Amino acid sequence: MTTTRIVDLGASPFAGLDRLAGHIGHHVRRQQLIASNLANLDTPGYRARDTVFEERLTAHLGPRGWEGSSVFEERIVTSDDEAPDQDGNTVSLERQLAKMNANTLRYSALTEILSRRIGLLRYAATDGTR
Repeated sequence: MTTTRIVDLGASPFAGLDRLAGHIGHHVRRQQLIASNLANLDTPGYRARDTVFEERLTAHLGPRGWEGSSVFEERIVTSDDEAPDQDGNTVSLERQLAKMNANTLRYSALTEILSRRIGLLRYAATDGTR
């Protein structure tokens, strides 16, 4: 399954926030897939899945400022952690937990960046007063 989302960079002054939201959404969906893999750890014949995320950015400075778009593409792929065991299951508990921890760190970093950018916008909107 492939999901594609396009963000028009010139349409909104908040395009950067939209890009961050796209990345955060990817990490939420990836966490769900990892949790699904862990839930099927003992399911015979189950094959581990993961997501592949790609962002293509096309931008240039035009007469109205920055113009262009950002295309987010996400695919769900079968990612065999290791050779199948006797019942055909390819989920490795250790590898899935490592992926979950790395994904959690990335998600936390992105939400922190988003929070700080919103704080800067709030600061600018209130002319520096709280």
